[in-house]
Amino acid sequence: MDGYIVSIVRDERIVERTTRAVELVGGMAKYVGKGDRVIIKPNLVDGNPYETGETVHPETVRTLVRLAKAAGASHITVGDCITSRSTILYDTIANVAKKEGAEWVDFNKASQVEVNIENPVHFDRVKVPESLLSCDVLINVPALKTHHLAGVTVAFKNLYGFLELQDRIFYHRSDKIEEVIVDLNIVKPSSLIVVDGGYSTHHWPAFEVQKLDLTIAGNNAVLVDTVAARVMGVDPKTIRYLGWAEERGLGPTDISKQKLVGLPIAEAFRHRTSNLVDYINRENENIKIVNGGACTGCYGRLSTGLLFRHDPRSAKKKLYILMGPKAELPEVPGEDHVRILCGSCLAPTFYNKLKGEFVPGCPPDLDAFAHTIGKFLAPRQRMTRREWEEAQSKDTNEK
Repeated sequence: MDGYIVSIVRDERIVERTTRAVELVGGMAKYVGKGDRVIIKPNLVDGNPYETGETVHPETVRTLVRLAKAAGASHITVGDCITSRSTILYDTIANVAKKEGAEWVDFNKASQVEVNIENPVHFDRVKVPESLLSCDVLINVPALKTHHLAGVTVAFKNLYGFLELQDRIFYHRSDKIEEVIVDLNIVKPSSLIVVDGGYSTHHWPAFEVQKLDLTIAGNNAVLVDTVAARVMGVDPKTIRYLGWAEERGLGPTDISKQKLVGLPIAEAFRHRTSNLVDYINRENENIKIVNGGACTGCYGRLSTGLLFRHDPRSAKKKLYILMGPKAELPEVPGEDHVRILCGSCLAPTFYNKLKGEFVPGCPPDLDAFAHTIGKFLAPRQRMTRREWEEAQSKDTNEK
């Protein structure tokens, strides 16, 4: 591959912008040769409608299948690790694949093989579909979203959908999402990434969807995720997995030294995509997150350590959670409040005069963070993620 390149195209017409974005990074024939076995991996998560910002549009998939066939692919597989429930989107994507001559696969049911990982972030072995290892070309087709654990979920996180459900549960419970997505990308780097950025939102809970009409394409997952983060208003330096990936030679995060074509990032950006801090601050009167440039080590503590384990609405007094080296408590004269200082960059010293409940570590221990939060909030009754989403949706509609 002659250098790294990323294109950005804005167009309301999905087929046209997808085709143009691929053309700008060299065209499909640069990545797919005659006789190649190709996997196209769209982000379909829970099968939510495209307009939620959570998933890839069927026409994006159709366009890429047609381009790969025209370039000479001998076999094309379209698939994701789908949930147990049936949705219109799953059926539509499956029908698109079959109609265009591709195979539709639920990777949750595919034959798996365990492989060794050289120079991993954490896991020296991981189990992936056999077909992923044997394919000649991997076309990675994510959506454009921020994420409650990894900061953003674009190219790197999309490979998480190759894992069986039980393994995904394990990695979540192990608090190692960022680690394993880098390790997965070591196992099988993407040949071509095509980001469907028709919409942008925050993944879990999805809210404040904005329409962007973008497609971002590129030949390196680190660079694509760095560009995508900028387009969503996220500082790539706060995303730990990008730093780990760059350290392992998977790609660059310095955009200034790479080739960007099409729409400039400044024009692609419209306004910052909402994140979990926005959601918590909006939904909870007595809890406020003060984010002063926190990395995903601290940021990733909020969903599991706060929302999953406690009832945020049980706070009896104002609770300020500070994270990031530039976090400063707003003026609160006379207010009865509690401060929680999250992470080593907010360690109280004689010089910074910081005071509060300090949770040390980089990142802070998840259980220690949750324990500290638990001093001021009631525990949450155990519920599934879907039950939580439905409850939040009901509350929002009632408002």
